[in-house]
Amino acid sequence: MKVLLISLFMFVGSLAMAQQAAAPKEAKYLPLYGQKALSAKDQKELSEFVESCDASFGSRKEAVEFFSERAWEFVSSGYLDTATYRFNLVQALDNQAVDSYWGLGVITFQRQDFPKAIEFLSKGLALDSTQSILRVDLAIVKLSCYLKTMDCGTLDETDALLQQALVQTPNYATAWMKRAQVAFLQEKYENAWAYLHECRKLDITQLDLNLGHSLAEKLPDPQGVFK
Repeated sequence: MKVLLISLFMFVGSLAMAQQAAAPKEAKYLPLYGQKALSAKDQKELSEFVESCDASFGSRKEAVEFFSERAWEFVSSGYLDTATYRFNLVQALDNQAVDSYWGLGVITFQRQDFPKAIEFLSKGLALDSTQSILRVDLAIVKLSCYLKTMDCGTLDETDALLQQALVQTPNYATAWMKRAQVAFLQEKYENAWAYLHECRKLDITQLDLNLGHSLAEKLPDPQGVFK
């Protein structure tokens, strides 16, 4: 499920915004219950949930994995309120669960709350720095901040995250494509071509053709693919 996150970032936005318009106001549908003290009702519900999981699963880890998968399924379907609640349940099982912060970061990104998305994704990455795809997701949010002229992300920050992710996972085509986009915006056109062609070699389905054509207007393609 995690390998689909970039696609989720790009394609479930309309569903997310539609659901947001009618979003319930209950605390359990807010990331980490709105990061406020739990009501007696919510605390009781979570305690009963944890007790039920401890009785039903072989381990707390098994329960976390099960409910994380269900939460990601709701994210992929665009049911972000339900997904938020599921990730909150995962937090109740393990407040150090990377998936809960990762998922809430994806959800808050879809809801256009970029600073909060950065907060959650950064927390997940701090818990497990080996998660290269999570690192790329964080880079995408930083890039989105830059493109919207917000002060929560810069091109240098974005490129540093992508570069580190590619050290960890050199064959991650999406990261190469994003590096190409960053290099284009930095007017480093030779680098942009190099990164774009790395992406093309690894997974042509991740290739941004529009960027390729825009880049060709600035500097001829050294490999002659884009005219």
